[in-house]
Amino acid sequence: MIKHFHRRILLHLIAILALMAGGLWWYTQRGPDLPLALIAVVLIIAIASLVRLVNRTNKELADFLLNIKYDDYAIQYRNEKMEAESFNNLHDAFNTVTDKFRSIRAQKEAQFQMLQAIVENVDSGLICFDGAGKTVLMNRALQSLLRKSHFPNLESVGRYHEGLYDTLRQIQPGERKLVRLVVGDQMLQLAIRTATLKFADGILHLYALHNIQSELEEQEMSSWQKLIRILTHEIMNSVAPIVSLSATAGDLLEQAAPVDPERLQELKAAIAAIRKRSEGLLHFTETYRQLTKIPAPRFAPVEVAELLDRVSTLLKPAFAEHNISLSKTYPAYPLVIQADPELMEQVLINLLNNAIYAVTGVTQPRVELRFFKDAEGATLIQIEDNGPGITPEVQEQIFTPFFTTKKEGSGIGLSLSRQIIYMHKGSMSVVSKPGEITIFTIRI
Repeated sequence: MIKHFHRRILLHLIAILALMAGGLWWYTQRGPDLPLALIAVVLIIAIASLVRLVNRTNKELADFLLNIKYDDYAIQYRNEKMEAESFNNLHDAFNTVTDKFRSIRAQKEAQFQMLQAIVENVDSGLICFDGAGKTVLMNRALQSLLRKSHFPNLESVGRYHEGLYDTLRQIQPGERKLVRLVVGDQMLQLAIRTATLKFADGILHLYALHNIQSELEEQEMSSWQKLIRILTHEIMNSVAPIVSLSATAGDLLEQAAPVDPERLQELKAAIAAIRKRSEGLLHFTETYRQLTKIPAPRFAPVEVAELLDRVSTLLKPAFAEHNISLSKTYPAYPLVIQADPELMEQVLINLLNNAIYAVTGVTQPRVELRFFKDAEGATLIQIEDNGPGITPEVQEQIFTPFFTTKKEGSGIGLSLSRQIIYMHKGSMSVVSKPGEITIFTIRI
């Protein structure tokens, strides 16, 4: 292509020089006449042709470079039969380069779409800020997790949650920090990691946020179950022989030789006390053994509205006795879940009994039952009461086995309920504003 172009330029220059030399010779020999005028016209045409050749080449080259600058690879340079071979060669070269750039751009777009699909479909929430703190990326998982469509910059995170903002500012690459926050009616325990990405035009800070609340609950329940198994096993093994021996000792005293009646009575009383206390301890241990012996759920389609109506009907006398207002908020459409109806009834009865206990003595006591689907398609069942509320310290322990704030509570109701929900592949959480409301949420 370049050789052809050089050849055309050279031919034009040779023709121009020849015409100029010929014209000069003719002028010196013959003077101005018609042939000299023709030579002048041909010279002008040759010069114009050279200028046109150079201008056209420069224009097409400039257009081609501008197309590359602005990523416009849609243009196709067409060859014409009447065109000089050098221009057709130039067009072929332009088309080859354009096709290559078009292919590279298509590959990059495919890679970008694949990366975007990965980012949008990972379970962890991702958010990325540039060096000035402006948001570059925020995926759907994080939008759903925090129930926030967009953060324009890092400072806006501080207005959303100060603790989360402080963690994002302080965390270093390689570190892992935990942040606890309440979003809506759900408690989140976020594990946060960060990475710094360096590019020629700046730095990007990428943060990954993952809710590990369910994993923590699972680990906690597993640990408590192991501990309870060990404790019940050891207590049962230790107390059972004491019960047996106290019964045997009592029988032997009845058959023994006469002793002082007063001493005999004291000894019988002591043995009876040992036996009674040992039997009470056995009953106590057997009660807590329930935490490790929950039957496997027998799943069946359960309509949530019917389930809540059935449970509220069972407890209607208790609500009436304490003059408690019970309201229900159901969606217009039916909602069916896969669950064990008997186990779910046990959980709901326990939560409603707790709500009745909480609002007893409150002015205008109120309990509300509701269910709906969240943005992720999960079914949420909520029980809200206007009791005195639960302090943050108690909230942290409320699902711990044996922990109770009731005078005569066993401390296994909520722990047992949460285990049942976990066996349904769900979760249970509590949100409370002391002095205002308490909301227990079942998410299945």
